Amino acid sequence: MTTLIELVVRGEERILAAFLSHAEANGYFRFAPHDAEGWRPTVRGLSGSLIQSLRHSPSPAQLTAEDVGRDDGLSAFGVVEARKHRLAGMPLGIFLGILKVLRGSYLDLVRSGGLPPEEEDRCRLCVERFFDRNEVASCVAWTMESGFERAEELVRKNNEATTELHRNQGERVRQQEMDSIGQLAAGVTHEISNPIGFIHSNLIALGKHLARLTEFLAAQSECISAGAPASMAEALRQKRAQLKLDYILPDVDDLIRESLEGMDRVRSIVTDLKGFSHPGEGGFRLEDINDCIRRAILLAGNEMKGRVTLRRELGEIPPTRCNPRQIDLLFLNLLVNAADAIEHRGTITVRSMAEDGSLCVSVADTGHGIPGENLDRIFDPFFTTREGGDRTGLGLSIACDIVNRHKGSITVRSSPGKGSTFTVRLPITREA
Repeated sequence: MTTLIELVVRGEERILAAFLSHAEANGYFRFAPHDAEGWRPTVRGLSGSLIQSLRHSPSPAQLTAEDVGRDDGLSAFGVVEARKHRLAGMPLGIFLGILKVLRGSYLDLVRSGGLPPEEEDRCRLCVERFFDRNEVASCVAWTMESGFERAEELVRKNNEATTELHRNQGERVRQQEMDSIGQLAAGVTHEISNPIGFIHSNLIALGKHLARLTEFLAAQSECISAGAPASMAEALRQKRAQLKLDYILPDVDDLIRESLEGMDRVRSIVTDLKGFSHPGEGGFRLEDINDCIRRAILLAGNEMKGRVTLRRELGEIPPTRCNPRQIDLLFLNLLVNAADAIEHRGTITVRSMAEDGSLCVSVADTGHGIPGENLDRIFDPFFTTREGGDRTGLGLSIACDIVNRHKGSITVRSSPGKGSTFTVRLPITREA
């Protein structure tokens, strides 16, 4: 292919001039250099690649499935050129248009070379195959590198979105804890109001009784001072009956006992709440999971009030290392979720037991159940089937996260229209 090599060597300026004319006419200069010096390296590089390939093999290059993407000198410069223009912001269509114009310039050079028909056909086929290979290799490289960059961009955006999700979820977790504290306050108000109420009533009654006793004792003292004649003694007896002292005296003991029981109940409530609300008790320690369940039931009281019958079947279980505050929140979220599933009236059953080296706690409700298509999504952050309302869709996601932090598992069984059962398994751990 000495003839074609000579044509290419002598025709550099002609090829460059023809390309610049076509490029200007087709508007390529919006994305590319405007002058000859800007394009001379491209023409010279393509010519050098073509000449090198002709010297290596005088036969026209192949274009088969095995040749596409082959790493050889035939298409190497085209790949480098494609990368340069892609990074400069040139669209792929414009770059292929430029290659098409350059192809035409080289073919014009062959056609005007005065070659015999058979030699001209052979040279033209070499040029066509050369540009075919360069176009294919350029498209492959362009697409692959664009895909890699797009993938890197997607990974970067995914990492940013994940970081933002974690940050938002952390904020929502803190908001959930604040909501739980609000529920705690409501639960405390509800639970304390009853014992405080009857303590108040008892003390009022006790005050009235004491007033009567005081009146009687004054009358008795007066009678005694007067020597207690029969008439006065009878009057004293009638006074005793009138003031119902025979009823009051034993009743005082009952009032005091009930008041003390009420105060003990208040003290117990406050003690139970310490494990949930005290900021200094947020680490892992040995804890009776049943105590966590009791605190969660206490906090969820308002959610279940008036429409839910709660059944406790708490077994004998050993203490385990856990974060009590998180476990309280875990069971609180499960109880609230169960209460939400009950629209009118129903039952929630909480069971605990030790089983195969683990603590097993189940929360079962007789609510509306979970459709099968939602079972795989119920632990996803922000997923909720409730329309409106104040639920965030984070309760079960937070519960799942807490279980994972404790190296446990949480599963759900549900029958639409019959209810759901969430089962938590936590390993029994005694040492850190």
